[in-house]
Amino acid sequence: MKPEILFVNLLTLPLASLGGPSSKEPSPYMPISIPLGILYLSSYIRKHNDVGRVGILDYVLDSANVSAYPTAREFIRHLALNHASFAPDILAFSFGCSASHDFFALCLDELKTIWPEAKTVVGGVHATNCTRQVLENKNVDYVVRGEGEIAFSDFLHQFDGSKDITVKGVYSHASVEQTSSLELAHPITDLDQIPFPDWELIEMNKYVSQKGRRKSIGNAATAKMAEIVTTRGCPFKCTFCSGHTVHGRTVRSRSVENVVGEMKLLHEKYGVTLFIPGDDLFTASKQRTQRLLKAIKGLEITNLELHFTSGLRINSLDAELMDDLVDAGMTMTYLAIESGSPDVQKHIIKKNVDLVKAKYVASYLRSKGVVVRCYVILGFPGETKEQMRETIDYVRELDMDWCSFLTATPLVGSEMYDQFLKLGYIRDDADLWSKTIFVKRTFDTREISAQDLNELAYIANLEINFINNPNKVKGSYERAISLYNDIVESYPFHVIGWHCMMECYRMLGRSDKVAQVQATIASLLESDPAAQEMFKKYGHLIADWSA
Repeated sequence: MKPEILFVNLLTLPLASLGGPSSKEPSPYMPISIPLGILYLSSYIRKHNDVGRVGILDYVLDSANVSAYPTAREFIRHLALNHASFAPDILAFSFGCSASHDFFALCLDELKTIWPEAKTVVGGVHATNCTRQVLENKNVDYVVRGEGEIAFSDFLHQFDGSKDITVKGVYSHASVEQTSSLELAHPITDLDQIPFPDWELIEMNKYVSQKGRRKSIGNAATAKMAEIVTTRGCPFKCTFCSGHTVHGRTVRSRSVENVVGEMKLLHEKYGVTLFIPGDDLFTASKQRTQRLLKAIKGLEITNLELHFTSGLRINSLDAELMDDLVDAGMTMTYLAIESGSPDVQKHIIKKNVDLVKAKYVASYLRSKGVVVRCYVILGFPGETKEQMRETIDYVRELDMDWCSFLTATPLVGSEMYDQFLKLGYIRDDADLWSKTIFVKRTFDTREISAQDLNELAYIANLEINFINNPNKVKGSYERAISLYNDIVESYPFHVIGWHCMMECYRMLGRSDKVAQVQATIASLLESDPAAQEMFKKYGHLIADWSA
């Protein structure tokens, strides 16, 4: 038989946060990124298997509309009945994010009601690390552990809808009970053997044009953008990361020719000029990185830009490599600092970022015109309030464009997850998984309560990113306005963001814009509950709202 396959791209937000038309909560914001894992699977099986129709239920792409439905179940059902053109033999779920747990369970239940004969296959980081728990759901038939290309292809070679499947890394209800040690699927050693992602599976033109995904600096406000991956794997052992459970600790790199061939095709077919490498460690090899950057520059794509949301390890950067990154088109980057405490770096998270060098890297890149953002995390196991404040004080000195303040979130498969379990702060169950978001702690520790941690991180965010943003303080008002604009586009109720933007317009002498923003703030404070709540809790941080 030629199996017909329907991939399912799950929402990565907790189900409880989705609300509905009567919800008083602001609509959730979820970044939209190309589901490369699904697209690689699709291209690989099309090359190596004799399959029928292949489609996708893309709940992520339509996530902005979820609150328009009375219930999440109706949202799930509507898309299934209106977007699927065939009854699938296989429902293939990409279950990478633990926060998808409740949505996954609801989605699985509803889709099996519509297509009861379909077999369900689940893969991804969460499924890899919670294989037994995922298989406790009677509607799950198989779980693929680890990288899925080879295993899913082998699965399809054996699939006839009835007989048992015997593939390394693939488990069913029966097979998982017969072993105490679960294996991973065979990884692909030569990444060039994977065809380019199957972009035609999704509504690619909508993905590359997603306004909400941009950081409006330079040409990014209008550029068409796409994620790419040039390596898999990372050798480091940061306690908070679970990526190694799927991709391993050995870095495998695509050839330079393969990467730039994909970039060229993305530009020719979809007009992409802004590329976002999503590697865990883009700079694993300086020599290879420099060869790739030289080849990217040689593409001669007009207005080509590179944005790095991950992959640039501070300790691997020097002036020469940073110059090469800028020369190739890097206009924005995130630096993963995580903690400003040397003790936390060395003894708690095992990342060992050179904090002195981080200041140099940030300063150097900003001097080259790059928008520099960073990640910091508060609330690691055993981290004291003093160490958290040390991180906040360190960030104040960094002179970054923006800092994402996150709370230490135990990802299944990470060392930190096991640490929190051992300390008794969390339970290994779905209640925790469904609340796995990086901006809100849901459990107390001996060092700090969840409420106090969330408040500490949020006030640091308001004070450092908004009120005392280095661009605003030092007179780079246009740059500050672009940063604030990113926020108010995603969170329209954010009256502090609007107020800081208004202050910048005032300093630029733009009275027309000042009046426009003042009117927006007044309207929000009159009619928007979320804006009213923000003003009530944090309005005191602004010296003069009438200014």
